[in-house]
Amino acid sequence: MSKYIPIDLGFEHYSKLDDELNAKEYAKILAEMSRGRYAPVPYSEALKLYDEKKLVLEDRVRVIWVHDVERPSDNYIARQMAEMEASFGFRTSYNIRVVCAATQELRDQLNALLALGHELQYQYEDLVITRGDKAAARASFRENMAALRKFFPGITLAYAHGVFLSGFDSTQMFKVDGEWRTELLQECGITHPYGELYRFCAQLGRELGDRYHGVCESRCIGGDEFAAALKSCREGDVIFFLQHPTWWYSRYDLDRIKAVVRGGVFF
Repeated sequence: MSKYIPIDLGFEHYSKLDDELNAKEYAKILAEMSRGRYAPVPYSEALKLYDEKKLVLEDRVRVIWVHDVERPSDNYIARQMAEMEASFGFRTSYNIRVVCAATQELRDQLNALLALGHELQYQYEDLVITRGDKAAARASFRENMAALRKFFPGITLAYAHGVFLSGFDSTQMFKVDGEWRTELLQECGITHPYGELYRFCAQLGRELGDRYHGVCESRCIGGDEFAAALKSCREGDVIFFLQHPTWWYSRYDLDRIKAVVRGGVFF
């Protein structure tokens, strides 16, 4: 497994790993999602339904529900999210960076997600690791994917991590002249043509137009705003629904997070 330390972990606090989820806020999402108008699925199931032409439901809102686990300390918040989701009968996807599986303690938290019925996928940043060398990035991807699969063999899909201020877009390692190339994904062990989530979302946007929606913390902060985004969608719509556990710590002030995020520091 790569020994690369992500450049956007420089401010990370490792002294308090076992922190608490802001469960009161997260419960607002779960309460809204529990209404019968929504049909949430993890990423892998969404792909299966897409292949079967069953992703879109004319009488319900389809939700592709995923999470980006950014930092090692986020494993603990992700586990708590997963526990709450499972208590409502939901299954979701958690996209993990290599650094989030670096120790047995961290892997234990991820295994707890799997035991609850959720799935793990690879959140990659290999073009950052190789400082823009695409061929080397694909080799790094293969190495890291193989290392992760030793612990979590169910990982089959991927989603690029937008490494803070790096200047590199890792999706470019799978593109030629700006166009996605399926054979480059296959070379790296991603067998489904839309097994990279950015590519899948772009395809859904082309096919569905204004019936497709992307919802994450660049648009919503806190449970009320995420619930409102769900309510604003119509039956027959498809939502790519993403939370980052790193924004859901109970010790974070919600108004402060809104000011930081909407001040353009992170998005």
